[in-house]
Amino acid sequence: MAKNTTKMLEERLKQNLQKHVESHQTAEFSEGREYILVQVHTIEPNPYQPRRIFPEDELQKLATSIAEVGLLEPILLRKVEDRYQIAAGERRWRAHKLLNKPTIGAIVTSISDSDMAVFALAENVDREDLSDYEIGIAIRQIENLFPTKKKLAESLGMNREDMYRYFSFDDLPEFIRNDLNNNPRLLSRSAASDIRRIGQNNETPLYDTLLAEAWGLLLNGDLEQTKIAGYIIRKLKAEEEGNKDCHIQSTHNLIKDGKKVGYISWAGKHMTIKLNTAALDEKKEKKLQAFLENLMDAEVSEV
Repeated sequence: MAKNTTKMLEERLKQNLQKHVESHQTAEFSEGREYILVQVHTIEPNPYQPRRIFPEDELQKLATSIAEVGLLEPILLRKVEDRYQIAAGERRWRAHKLLNKPTIGAIVTSISDSDMAVFALAENVDREDLSDYEIGIAIRQIENLFPTKKKLAESLGMNREDMYRYFSFDDLPEFIRNDLNNNPRLLSRSAASDIRRIGQNNETPLYDTLLAEAWGLLLNGDLEQTKIAGYIIRKLKAEEEGNKDCHIQSTHNLIKDGKKVGYISWAGKHMTIKLNTAALDEKKEKKLQAFLENLMDAEVSEV
C-alpha cells in the first residue's frame, strides 16, 4: 500500500481512539474509569477483518507478555444487540482466549461500518505479514460503503489503477483462491493482475491448462510468482508456432488431504507425472515404481 495510505489510516485510528476515550460514556462505563471489563466469550471479530491467518507463535508470545505485565492497552469494541464486535485489538483478544481469561479490558462505543472497516485496515496495513490478497478482500468488503470506486480509492489514499490490481484476485480460478485462503502470500497483486490480463485475452482451454500447470510449479517451488504470466505466454506462443512438444492436451491435478501434491499432463505424444517428493515415503515410492513397471510390462533399469 502507498505510504500516504498508511499515514492516513494511522491518523484516522489515532483521532478516533482519542475521541472515544475523551467522550462521556455514562451508559457504558463506571464513573471515573476509561474502560470496562467485557466477557471474552461475548466478543466477535471485526466483520471487516482483512487478516486470514493469525500465526500461533506470535499469539503465544503476545499471550506470554500479557500474562507477565497485563493488558497495556484496552481493545476497542462496538455493541451489537447483546454481543460485541472488535474494532481494534483482535490479536489481544485472541491472546486472552489462549490464556483462558474470562474478561478483557475494553472501550465500548458506537462505531459506523465505515469506521469499523478503516479500523481493521489501519490496524493491519503497516504489519509486514499482511498480504495483498488479504488487503484486496478487505477493500471488497467495504466498497459498498462508498458511492463510487473513485471515492473508495480516495478514502484509501491510493490511485484507482493500483486499487484495481487488488481486485484482480476476484478473477482467478477457485483452486488458486482456495490456496490463497490457506497461504495468502503466494501471489502479489501485480502477479495476479498480470494473470488476469492474459486470461482476458486468451479464453481457451489451453490457457486454463497452462495456468494450472504454472500454479503447480509455483506450489512446488519450481516457478516464481512473478514469472507465471511469462511462462503462460511462452507456452501459448509455442503452441501458436506449432511446437508439438508444448502442445498440452490436458492436465489432471493430484490431490492429497485437500492439497495439490502434483499433476499429470499430456503433451503431444508424451505424458508427464510430477509429484512433490514430500507426498511419498520410501514405501510408496517403491509401490509407484512397481505399478508403472507392471503397467508397461517392461523392465525399468535402475539409474
